[in-house]
Amino acid sequence: MSSAQTGLASPRGWTRRQALRTMLLAAAALPLAACGSSTSEDAGPRRTWGAYIPSVTPASETSPSPIDQLAALAGATPAYLHRFAAIGDSAPTTDLDAIVDAGATPLLTLEPWRPDGGIVQPRYALSRIAAGDFNADFRRWATQLADWGRPLLLRFAQEMNGTWYPWSIGVSGNSAADYRNAWSQMRTIFDDEGVENVSFVWAPNALTVATTDFGDAYPGTDQVDYLAVDGYNWGDTPGHHWQPAADLFSPSLARLRELDADRPLLITEVGCADGPTPEMKADWIRDFFAAVDAEPRLEAFLWFQTDKERDWRFNTTPDSTQAFRRGVSSLATG
Repeated sequence: MSSAQTGLASPRGWTRRQALRTMLLAAAALPLAACGSSTSEDAGPRRTWGAYIPSVTPASETSPSPIDQLAALAGATPAYLHRFAAIGDSAPTTDLDAIVDAGATPLLTLEPWRPDGGIVQPRYALSRIAAGDFNADFRRWATQLADWGRPLLLRFAQEMNGTWYPWSIGVSGNSAADYRNAWSQMRTIFDDEGVENVSFVWAPNALTVATTDFGDAYPGTDQVDYLAVDGYNWGDTPGHHWQPAADLFSPSLARLRELDADRPLLITEVGCADGPTPEMKADWIRDFFAAVDAEPRLEAFLWFQTDKERDWRFNTTPDSTQAFRRGVSSLATG
C-alpha cells in the first residue's frame, strides 16, 4: 500500500489496542521508575531498550539467568526481550514466562518458513498464505497466545523488502500486494479468535543498497499497532561498508512516519560489527543513541546481542560496553 492509500481510518478494535499498548508502556516503564524518572502524567512515554539474546532461561538450576547477566552487562534491566519462532512451532511459553517473570515484555517474531530450508521455499509463498493455506497454523498460534494471556508484541514476516527470506518481495513471485494480503489473512484469524493480549508489529529492513522501498508493503493503519525497522552496520566487509547510525536509520524512520502519522515506532533489531580500530564500535554506539534521541516517536530499540554473521554484541570492547551503558542510562534521564 502506498503512502497515499494509508489515511488514518478508525482501526478495528482500536480501543482495546490502545488499552493494551498502555499496559505494555506501563510494564516497560517499571525498570526506569526505579531510577527516579518522572511519573508525571503530562510526560510522554520514556524510551526504553531491549535485546535478543540466544537464551532467556538458565542452563541449570545453579546457572545464572541470562537475563540477569544481560542486565548486569548493560547496567539496566531490559524492558523487552526478543524470541523467534517458525509458523510450524508451538508458542514458546516457557521463554515467554521467563521474560515476563524478569519484568520485561516479550517481542515474538513469527516467521512463515522452515528455518533450515533456505531462501526459496515455494510452499511458503505469500500467495499461499493469503489464500488461507496456513490458517490452521494461525489459529493454533492465536489460541496458544490467547491462552497464555499476558501482553506481548507479535512481529510477522519481517524484512520483507530484502532478498533473504521466502516471504521477501520478489522471491517465489511474491509481490507487495501478496504481502499485504498475507498479513491481512493472519490478522483476520487473530481477530476472529478474539485475541486480546497481542499487539502487532510491522518491521521492514532499513533502506540500504540491498533493499527496496517498503511503502507498498505496509498493511495499513487498521492492521498494525507498531511500525518498526531493522538495521545492522556490517562494517567494511565484502558487499558492505561501514555505515553511520544516522545514515542507516534516519531515512527509514522518516519513511515510516510518512506511512503513518500516529503509530509508535520501534527498532526491533540493531547491531554493529567491530571496526578496523577498537574505538569505532564505541563511536557508532554513541551515534546510535543520538539517532534514537532524535526520533520523538521512537519508543524502544532491541539490540541483537549475539555473535552470528558478525559479532553484533555491544560488549566486544570495554569502550563499546561503556558507550552502551551510558546510552541506556541516558534513556532513563533524557
